[in-house]
Amino acid sequence: MKKTFILFSLILLILFSLTYAQSRVDFSFQTIDGKVYKLSNFNGKVVLINLFASYCPPCMIELKVLQKLHETCSVNGLQVVSLMVDLDGAPLLPRIIKSRNLTYPVGLANKAVFETFRDFSTTPTTYVFDQRGNLANKVVGYQSFEDWKKTLSSLVKCN
Repeated sequence: MKKTFILFSLILLILFSLTYAQSRVDFSFQTIDGKVYKLSNFNGKVVLINLFASYCPPCMIELKVLQKLHETCSVNGLQVVSLMVDLDGAPLLPRIIKSRNLTYPVGLANKAVFETFRDFSTTPTTYVFDQRGNLANKVVGYQSFEDWKKTLSSLVKCN
């Protein structure tokens, strides 16, 4: 009986470990300046992956909010990344980055991004990953700077 319990407990532990490992996601993306990143490059940081579109007015406003988050929270372990999902708008991306003075990584969403975020359907949508690379939150729609600070408060301190 004791051996059966130990064996059962060991099997549950292995299954839990496999499930936990599968909850982590990793993908590569390229920024507009040609740098290639993997989500795992940011382990140890809270990561915001913002999916936006050039034709989405709330997205354009939120990019400025995310820049402010980057400026005030990155020293405490926040990494902001924005990826544009409308590839037809790609020629506009350099102008979008420049006009909003974006200094964090910005690029185009690729196939791996769409495969990773299969539940994505509305812009803006932002995925929040904790310091270990696990999905901690999904935010659909625009959020103000104060709303983002509240959303992130359990993961990272923003000044």
